[in-house]
Amino acid sequence: MKKTSAFIQQDSKWQALEAYILRIESYSDTNPGLVIENCKSLIESIFKTIIVEVERKTADDLKDNNIGNLNKQVRKILQLEERGYAQIISSFSSAIAQFRNSLGETSHGKDIYTLEDNRSALFEDEINFLLATTDNIAFFLLSYYKNLYPSFAEKRKKLTYEDNTEFNNWFDENESVVRVGGVELPPSKVLFDNDEEAYKSYLLDYQEKDSLIEELRISPNFAYTYQIIAKLSVEQNFSDPQIKRIWEAFMQNSQVHWIATDHDVEDFCKPIIFDNRELFTEDEINQFASYYNKNYDQNI
Repeated sequence: MKKTSAFIQQDSKWQALEAYILRIESYSDTNPGLVIENCKSLIESIFKTIIVEVERKTADDLKDNNIGNLNKQVRKILQLEERGYAQIISSFSSAIAQFRNSLGETSHGKDIYTLEDNRSALFEDEINFLLATTDNIAFFLLSYYKNLYPSFAEKRKKLTYEDNTEFNNWFDENESVVRVGGVELPPSKVLFDNDEEAYKSYLLDYQEKDSLIEELRISPNFAYTYQIIAKLSVEQNFSDPQIKRIWEAFMQNSQVHWIATDHDVEDFCKPIIFDNRELFTEDEINQFASYYNKNYDQNI
């Protein structure tokens, strides 16, 4: 498990996974059933973390999901189908689940004769192949996820008011100032201090828009771009930083700006950028306008 271990050592966010690796390596010579169960748990843990972070789901939301269901969700999040990796990850997920059902020890109790037979059921080469494959799959998922979604590179922290400055500013701009005894208080701070669950709900809605903008930035094809544009078009109240990130997604991803003049894309992008031109330099506006054969004009 050298690749995965090296990745975790360099990225402490994933340190909790070391327990799986330790058990895998400890039992590799004596108990293939425990090795298989921990290989499966390692991949499931990575799957669940990706889903929890990107889709904002909770552990309770995923508690009844088997590895196949988790794989389907991650396949969409990581765009594995579009990039050609879906079959590899799916085949491994299916195989490790079958191995676990037949040879696993801790999840379902087995009689002592079956346990003894299972512990000698695999050749050393088979176990080494399983370890190498798990290592490659785990390392790929961790590294690829980090590269595809750099905004989730850091471990999620406990909710604090100070860590959400961008959201707080946006919320305060859209809500009336709260006055108490002649003192003006930020609406976001009042909400956080008095109803944290409501604050969290608004924050999650804001973060959902962020996630969609990030998906637009990494959209792998035109069809996916249309899907994301349709979802973003429902949301009209973007913060200034979000509008800037929409501009970046448009400019950086050819799967967006190559279809700039298509009806859906144009109807969404042009008003967002031109109606907020004060957020951009003249050069940035001209870069955007060039896709519509226009030069920057204060009256555009």
